[in-house]
Amino acid sequence: MSTKQKTLAVHAGTRLTGSKAVPVSPPISVSAVSWFDSSDDLDGALDGKDYAYARISAPNTTLLEEAVAALEGAEACVAYASGMAALRSLFEAQDFRPGDRLVMPADGYGVTRALYKKLCAALGVELHALKLTDAGTQARIRELKPRLVLAESITNPLLRVADLRELAKACRDVGAAFAVDATFPSPMGQRVLELGADYAVQSTSKWLNGHSDALGGTVSGARSRIDVLRAARVLSGDVLGPFEAWLTLRGLRTLPVRMKAHAEHAAHVARRLAESPLLERVIYPGLASHPDHAVAREVLKDGGPMVSFEIRGAGRPEAMRFLEALKVGRPGPSLGDVCTLVMHAASASARRLTPEERKAAGIRESLIRVSVGLEDPDDVVDDLLQAVAQGVGR
Repeated sequence: MSTKQKTLAVHAGTRLTGSKAVPVSPPISVSAVSWFDSSDDLDGALDGKDYAYARISAPNTTLLEEAVAALEGAEACVAYASGMAALRSLFEAQDFRPGDRLVMPADGYGVTRALYKKLCAALGVELHALKLTDAGTQARIRELKPRLVLAESITNPLLRVADLRELAKACRDVGAAFAVDATFPSPMGQRVLELGADYAVQSTSKWLNGHSDALGGTVSGARSRIDVLRAARVLSGDVLGPFEAWLTLRGLRTLPVRMKAHAEHAAHVARRLAESPLLERVIYPGLASHPDHAVAREVLKDGGPMVSFEIRGAGRPEAMRFLEALKVGRPGPSLGDVCTLVMHAASASARRLTPEERKAAGIRESLIRVSVGLEDPDDVVDDLLQAVAQGVGR
């Protein structure tokens, strides 16, 4: 029987081996150390066959990893203390050598770019930041022959949507590992492994947790690839705590119904915003005006939960006044909550890009990113528009 994602979200990651009791809500296991009557059992546990020390493995983390793997359609998953820890571990697992090349989005998350710039510089690895939606990108990947290509399902904050199927083909042609940060759509909006990715990356702090009360990150993929990451995590210590794992798993239970509502609300918000003369443009993959609308219809299940827009004639002062005028939306540097979170892209997600990098990416001071929440979508739109009007003095 093929189990659907909605059912997996509710039931995956509930049963620990070795016990006949299955709690409806898994208990939080806070002990960092376990002891054994048998020295043979202890020896096996130190190899990861049981729970001896939480840096090696821990019950709550195991349950979360099983659940995320099920939703991603992956053989295995490994969880980390944050999404950035997951991305760093992914980089380090590629065994880069001086002169190797890495390709990543020029218009993606600025903190990822800053991290990979630092790691590449330390090892003498060439970093090539490309707009992965541009024509000719696949040919460029074949020319560069990188060791790793990192894409974003929906770029942060410009919401561009690359054809992952074509990128995957180019990566296979040159033997490059292909990783996709699929945080924006979540596994409910896109299962990137089915589109050819080798790694699916999630910042679980966002939609999977859904309530802004736990950091975390995951990487999912074939067991052979994840085993390498898991072994490295034992040494790095980038482990997810039991409370964070428990909170994330609890949030994940409602992921299908939340994401359906978030996407429906975002589509409504985008359509209404597109009618406003106060905005230069509205960016939403579900709108026919989006430059990647046709691709989005092929690789995404819906338009997604995020909307971006540019305030006509606004610079940073006007954008800051807009944030201060919000009454329903919350100005916060994250996404994925049940409440609407709004941020000024240039000063938040793109903060660690240089002015030149922001300009090349097309991230202007007038750009606003909205993580659309579960409030009434008309209330969200009305709030955004009144704040825009106050921000530009109209």
